[in-house]
Amino acid sequence: MIREVVRRRYERLLKESKKMPDLVVIDGGAGQLKAGRGVFDALGILVPVISIAKEHELIYTVRSRNPVRLSRDSEALRLIQRVRDEAHRFALKYHHFLRAKDAFEKA
Repeated sequence: MIREVVRRRYERLLKESKKMPDLVVIDGGAGQLKAGRGVFDALGILVPVISIAKEHELIYTVRSRNPVRLSRDSEALRLIQRVRDEAHRFALKYHHFLRAKDAFEKA
């Protein structure tokens, strides 16, 4: 699923000649990071990518096999968590919009 979402989003940015982000944060662990990074590699996009695994709030990077564990009171960790939480909020809101639209069209 991560591959599909990343591919759609960044193929569109390439097609529209839009600016790439300075950093991409993927929700999940090492597996999701690898899947997302694979799409960027296939598209020839050079952008830093990290992932954050929720249970222990570990940060995975492409350059290290071992995750980074930031202090619970770290401002950097809080920022990454807020970015992830906002992405969740946005996705959930969009999902509810699509469900409501579908229910309305079926009525």
